[in-house]
Order: sequence, then structure tokens, then C-alpha cells
Amino acid sequence: MRNVSTAMAAYLAGDVLTLSACMLIARKDGQVFGFTDRDAPITYNGQVYSAIGGFTASAMEANSNLSVANLEADALFEGPVTKADIQAGVWDHASVTIFLLNPSNLAAGQLTLTSGTLGQFQILNGKYKAELRSLAQMMQQGYGEFFSPTCRALFGDSRCNIAGGVPTFSGTVTAVSSNYQFTDASLTQTGPTVPFTDSMGHIVPTTGPWIIQAVPPGGGAFVGNTSVLNAQKQPMSLVGGSPSQGQYSVSPTGLYTFNVNDAGSEVFINFTYAMGYFAYGKVTWLTGNNAGASMEVKSFGSGNVTLAMPMGKAVQVGDTYTIAAGCDKQFGTCRDHWNNIVHFRGEPYTPGPDTILRVLV
Repeated sequence: MRNVSTAMAAYLAGDVLTLSACMLIARKDGQVFGFTDRDAPITYNGQVYSAIGGFTASAMEANSNLSVANLEADALFEGPVTKADIQAGVWDHASVTIFLLNPSNLAAGQLTLTSGTLGQFQILNGKYKAELRSLAQMMQQGYGEFFSPTCRALFGDSRCNIAGGVPTFSGTVTAVSSNYQFTDASLTQTGPTVPFTDSMGHIVPTTGPWIIQAVPPGGGAFVGNTSVLNAQKQPMSLVGGSPSQGQYSVSPTGLYTFNVNDAGSEVFINFTYAMGYFAYGKVTWLTGNNAGASMEVKSFGSGNVTLAMPMGKAVQVGDTYTIAAGCDKQFGTCRDHWNNIVHFRGEPYTPGPDTILRVLV
């Protein structure tokens, strides 16, 4: 049911229509913008709907299953919408209302077509495409918490409650490798070596060479073996050469080798690994092209910072920033590095599906 004024309803009943589509966008930073597909700007209810950087909307189809609507808007990089801002997330989750107006009689009011939030962006050659997610689609999102072997708190928030807060440092870029990699020789902090406890399990391949590569969480570096347990949680024997049944060998890079007679069985691989001190932290730029913008840290080591995504604008030597330490949300990291296990928000010893569904013999 749509509320339409009498004047607009009468106009829509006519044979010839000169309607213009308008899109009102309210960003999360409080700024409001208007766009129209008309070839001239429209001022409606005190808001200017610009034809510069205007948009072309696709056909719209909605249904009752709470899925994402298929409406997409295409526009050129003009006016307030820039490629750098889209990449920086400035337009993420902005609220949107799309409606029709009669430019010849704005007093007749609007015919609202849909409303929602901006979803996924696609950056194309000189233009962008934005997905509109309906209000009903929000009901499809999961709420509440589920069991997880990793911590569900955000590092440093009120549930993590780490003593002294998140360690933060200031620095200056001394070298740039790319728009998401830079070096600061003053960052000499070393990451912790922490244990990883395997609660999910692995299946030894049924074909040769019967190997399993240990993969530390989030790209950490394998340090050393701790133990390997069989499906009954009994320790297997570590050997230096070719393993027999019930034995295994491991390389310095975390490549575990098993015997053919253990093929198809479940094993639990526990090891230690090194995590960069600032991995999973955040960089906030103080000066330079990206001043005021932030980006998560993917990995860190020896003064080299790799960001999760490229910055919207070029990173340059001399740019200053602050960088916050991170946490990979593992039980061992919380206990051994941050000494904050009392606030750990995960269930690292909950059996995984392989354990629960395994056949007992």
C-alpha cells in the first residue's frame, strides 16, 4: 500500500507522463545527497537532487522471502561520489529512498518506490554500480551468538576488557611498496609465539603421500610441533624418519606426514605459531592523502605493515599514523600474550562436527 496524493494519482492516470526518478541518500556520517535521472537538477522539500553524477536504476523486483532485492543503480564518478570514498567505505550502509516526481508539479508530492540501504558496490570503468538492500532483507541477518572456538569479542571492547586498553603506537612511513604495504623502521615490536589447539580435527588423506599442512590462524608463521592426537585423543608418536602406523613426522614448515595405515583416520594437530604484533590491528592515518581514514592490518613483521585492503588514495613516505595492536582471537593468544583469559568469549574445547559425527569402533 503506497500513500499517493490525489494530485499525483490523477497525474499517473493520464496518458502522457514525464516522471523523474530521484534518489535520496543519507550517509552514516550525517551528510545527505540527492540525485536524479533528469537532465536538470530538481529542488524538492529543500533538497537539491543533482543531475551531475545522476543515476540509472535497473528494473525492480521484490518478493516476500526477505532476500536481497534485485535493484541496482549505475552512475558515473562525478560530483560527491568518488572511487576513493567508495573504497574507503564512506558510502557503506547509507540509507536510501527512491521515489518518482512530476517535475512540472512538485507540489503533487512523491511516489515512493522503495527504501533501504546501500549494499555491495562494483567499481567499473569510470563508473560504479550500487546494490540496494531492502529493509526486509535486514531480517535475514543472523542475530545472537553461536558457539565458536575463537573469541567473539572485539579486541579492546567492553567485553574483551583488556587491562590498560589496546596498545597503540604512532609512526611515520619510511618506505612504500604498494597502496596497501608500507614500512616503518621504528616498528620493532615482536609478535607472540602462542599455542594452537586443534578442536576441529583433520582427516589423513586416503591417497599418498598422506600429508597434512598445518595452517596457523590468519596467516601466522608455524613455529613448532606440540602434539598429534588420534581420534580417541591418544597421542601419536613423533619420529624423525618415515612414520609407521600410529606415528608421524613433521617438517620445519609444519608439513605433517603419516603412515598409509592411518589413511582416512582423524587426527588433531596441535602446534605453536608466531603472530605479528599488529596483525588484526588497525592503522589510522593522521596526515597525507588518507588523513582521517582507517584500515585493518592483515599482517605485520619486521616493520612491514600489510593492510587488509588498499587505501583509497596513495600512501606516501612521510605520512604519519597511529597503529593499534591486534588479536587473532585464539585461546592461546588471549591466555599467553594478553593474559586476559578470564574475558575470553569462545568455546575452544567444544568438539567439532568431525568428532561428533565420527563412527565409534
